[in-house]
Amino acid sequence: MPAEEHDGLCLEWKQLNYYVPAQEQSNYSFWNECRKQQELRILHDVSGHLKTGDLIAILGGSGAGKTTLLAAISQRLRGNLTGDVVLNGMAMERHQMTRISSFLPQFEINVKTFTAYEHLYFMSHFKMHRRTTKAEKRQRVSDLLLAVGLRDAAHTRIQQLSGGERKRLSLAEELITDPIFLFCDEPTTGLDSFSAYSVIKTLRHLCTRRRIAKHSLTQVYGEDSFSTPSEESTSSNSIEMEIVDKSHESLLQSMKDLPTLSVLNNSPNGTHKKAAICSIHQPTSDIFELFTHIILMDGGRIIYQGRTEKAAKFFTDMGFTQPLNCNPADFYLKTLADSQGTGNAGELLRAKYEHETDGLYSGSWLLARNYSGDYLKHLQNFKKIRWIYQVYLLIIRFMTEDLRNIKSGLIGFGFFMITAVTLSLMYSGVGGLTQRTVQDVGGSIFMLSNEMIFTFSYGVTYIFPAALPIIRREVGEGTYSLSAYYVALVVSFVPVAFFKGYVFLSVIYASIYYTRGFLLYVTMGFLMSLSAIAAVGYGLFLSSLFETDKMASECAAPFDLIFLIFGGTYMNVDSVPLLKYFSLFFYSNEALMYNFWIDIDNIDCPVNEEHPCVKTGLEVLQQASFRTADYTYWMDCGSLLLVALAFHIVSYVLVRRYINRSGYY
Repeated sequence: MPAEEHDGLCLEWKQLNYYVPAQEQSNYSFWNECRKQQELRILHDVSGHLKTGDLIAILGGSGAGKTTLLAAISQRLRGNLTGDVVLNGMAMERHQMTRISSFLPQFEINVKTFTAYEHLYFMSHFKMHRRTTKAEKRQRVSDLLLAVGLRDAAHTRIQQLSGGERKRLSLAEELITDPIFLFCDEPTTGLDSFSAYSVIKTLRHLCTRRRIAKHSLTQVYGEDSFSTPSEESTSSNSIEMEIVDKSHESLLQSMKDLPTLSVLNNSPNGTHKKAAICSIHQPTSDIFELFTHIILMDGGRIIYQGRTEKAAKFFTDMGFTQPLNCNPADFYLKTLADSQGTGNAGELLRAKYEHETDGLYSGSWLLARNYSGDYLKHLQNFKKIRWIYQVYLLIIRFMTEDLRNIKSGLIGFGFFMITAVTLSLMYSGVGGLTQRTVQDVGGSIFMLSNEMIFTFSYGVTYIFPAALPIIRREVGEGTYSLSAYYVALVVSFVPVAFFKGYVFLSVIYASIYYTRGFLLYVTMGFLMSLSAIAAVGYGLFLSSLFETDKMASECAAPFDLIFLIFGGTYMNVDSVPLLKYFSLFFYSNEALMYNFWIDIDNIDCPVNEEHPCVKTGLEVLQQASFRTADYTYWMDCGSLLLVALAFHIVSYVLVRRYINRSGYY
């Protein structure tokens, strides 16, 4: 066995098959709606391998199975997947693969309001060992920004970066963990030719070198990007990516200008080259030449796998000669797609490949059980940050997003206050407590409750449909737990609920209830804030039911109707003695009414009044069938929290079920 094979790692996959449910219309359906379940086979007995130092391109037409194979090898795929994936002969569990590999999705999935530096620094807390110091994290982030050519754009928001810069930022994020294997799903999609070339050239340097040398980076990004090295750099520590021989004095001298990254010195990954495998669509000839190996796929099967320079001979031996000055990738893909006059080219090429590789993957693995065991044991010592710190960091991210989007937040708050002013003007005439104002007070209280609940519930229905791509990716990669994300999301709304609750009430209280004193203001504001918190749970429940915010808002109408009817205003709650306890409108309305009326001992009752006359606040509550016990207010407060908890539990289960079912990419 060649010596270089012993210096690296070999990832192998054997007889991978992947099935997905396929809905097909039955010929004997009733009104063309009856369907029968079938399985569609995406991958067909796919086997192969890659070694550290390899940069592999997966080529194929649309629907050939490129992304599926990429996700299957990296074990990021959910569903009916069979076959084996091993590292140097040792079976790999999914959590082990996520520690030694990174998956770069086709589209950038990150918080667009963060700067490039902020994003990498934030992710470093989750991806690096919990005992890593802040200084080491900052140093790694700075070094990675330099390595991918984003030093000058470090403090630019992601939404303002170009497509190529965002791709390189995503690559830098994946390099935080110093992975051995990189899986990239169409990394050049949407990029111009130079940006695409820069991304693939960066991957080539990652795979073929253990250290970054300054001269190699300037070949990719230009001299300007790396003219000023970090002042904190030393000659002893650097990103390990290029093989350095002691005889190369000039190269060693150039490494003195590199930034330090002492954390990587303790990483077992630093002793190995990296390996990258990319699905790619129609690469240019110069990009194609950067790949050391290619995999050609057609219909979920491998047509060819081997070194890039040997692919031409493989096709020539079958009578498919590449024209002069023709892009090899275009020629291979066109040959697979064009079967006119030559028979089925894909079948002929696949038969030749299977004949040449017959027995290669049917027996023992290519490499013996050696280095991977020693390598993987280093990963067992890795410890992520604690759950409570995950919650804290995610809260900081949510707050930062809100501050960066302060303009839209202020506009929404402005409309919220316009509603408060409108209500205060409409009910400003409600002064003394008379028979005519009893209904007005009840109406104003009900409007207070409704406005808080609807504002907060509909204000969060967009959250999960918009955040699902980020949640699926970051939770799937083990960046943080879903429970930490959910708790942080809920906690981030608590101060907003109290702030808006009291500000909204202040406008109305000063116009309507000001004669009742400060204590009533405090207790009513507290109850309205709890109503807003419960409404957040209700809104997140609606958000988790559907994959789009439009569907969530449209399908919320039946729930709103039912909860409003049981709220105690449109129907006497005694008519629905049990169903009322499922309505958060009921608890909010009852607590506010109780708080306002329970201390009222006298209501003016004219002698010539034609309608039934209520003389005390207790009679008002009894007429509406609200509870009048001493514990009513606090029981309703607790009930609102219980309703919120129930909504949150259901919402969390629905989101987790969706992520587990749909996968991470």
